[in-house]
Amino acid sequence: MNTIIEETFTSATPLRLVFFRKMNDTPIVKNFLQVLEASENNPDASASQDFLDAYYQLNALLIKGAMESKPSSHMHPAGGSLWQYMILKHLFNDENPFSLFCESQLLTKAHPFYQSMLEDASILLQILNFSWDAFIQNHGIRTENIFSKAIYPEAAIEASFNAAIRNNEPELFLNTLSGYIYNHGFGIFLNHASFKLNNHGQLLPIINESMQTMDDLIGNTLQKKEIIQNTKALIDYNQGLNVLLQGSMGTGKSSTVRALLHTFSDTRLKMIEIKRDQLGLIPQLFKQLEHRPYPCILFIDDLTFETRDQDYKILKGVLEGSLEANPKNVRIYATSNRRHLVEERFSERQDAVNAREVLEEKLSLSSRFGLILTYSTPNQKEYLSIVHELAQSIGLTMNPEELDARAIAWGGRHINTSGRTAEQLVRYLFAEQKQVQSVSQ
Repeated sequence: MNTIIEETFTSATPLRLVFFRKMNDTPIVKNFLQVLEASENNPDASASQDFLDAYYQLNALLIKGAMESKPSSHMHPAGGSLWQYMILKHLFNDENPFSLFCESQLLTKAHPFYQSMLEDASILLQILNFSWDAFIQNHGIRTENIFSKAIYPEAAIEASFNAAIRNNEPELFLNTLSGYIYNHGFGIFLNHASFKLNNHGQLLPIINESMQTMDDLIGNTLQKKEIIQNTKALIDYNQGLNVLLQGSMGTGKSSTVRALLHTFSDTRLKMIEIKRDQLGLIPQLFKQLEHRPYPCILFIDDLTFETRDQDYKILKGVLEGSLEANPKNVRIYATSNRRHLVEERFSERQDAVNAREVLEEKLSLSSRFGLILTYSTPNQKEYLSIVHELAQSIGLTMNPEELDARAIAWGGRHINTSGRTAEQLVRYLFAEQKQVQSVSQ
């Protein structure tokens, strides 16, 4: 039976990493090795200038990393100290064969490279458990030991992970790490569900996600039911259709899509917001997502095209028009205030040799969405019902007749009597009520 090779920890030890080889290129590990090398070059434990420069540079890197992070929102097991936290931060951002494998399935001893992975785990534990107290004492450093500071409280979910580190158990650490990656992801996907794209197609996590739920959205019961069923099919079986939510402004189309994040918060569903001018990045995004084990929704809000705009042909090709099949785990959900997405003018029909071909060209884009959900502006009775439900949910106390009168007047001042209009009214009245109460006190 193979055993883990344990040896005295030196500046050369981390260089033996295989799966986590890129850890050696991180600024913190590089500087850590410089500290060890400078220490080893001074066997009498005297603090040379090279040693002190490397040591305090490492201090600065740790402090910078800690102060850039929000203590309440660390996205990986925190570790028992600042040193462990920063090493684990790089560990969970490292995309390598091990993390990609564990993202899709749990590790077992039957894996052909299990022993090599275990040796990496042993080296990582040596780094994580490096004795900074003894090191600092041996070199006569009198400044504060920031490496051992516990800056984050240990959560229940982290207890087994941190225990594996504390007890220096490579096998427990390796399998706990594998399970954590499998359940929570790693890198950009670690505990994040919603994303946006920069102009280079790079995924950026959205930190302040919408907290709206389906129960917060009044009306459109059938539409909500259908989109939930479709999304569940995507999550469970890589099935489901591309979805177009069309209809009047303010009727809850975008809110319905965003609320899916709450509905499926206990799944691996990811949602990526695509801007209108980023449609050309979708094929590149498909390549990034097709081999990842996450069901993904590409969300395009308020999608419309002007008459002379040819970008709609990009979306047509993305939806169905390519020889290469789209990823099974990705669907496009789009909202639009226009029924046919592309603006149509009578002059086009008059100028075209075959007007029917022009019309079919325009209609062909929306027809490529497998599921089309229509949202209509509520009538006055429905509008008032929405106002009263929202008023009750927010705690607005107002005579029903007065509330109806204010709602009708408010609707007359706005473009339509939609759910958005109702919500804006209720929030306005609630603030007004609070102000009156404040004055009366």
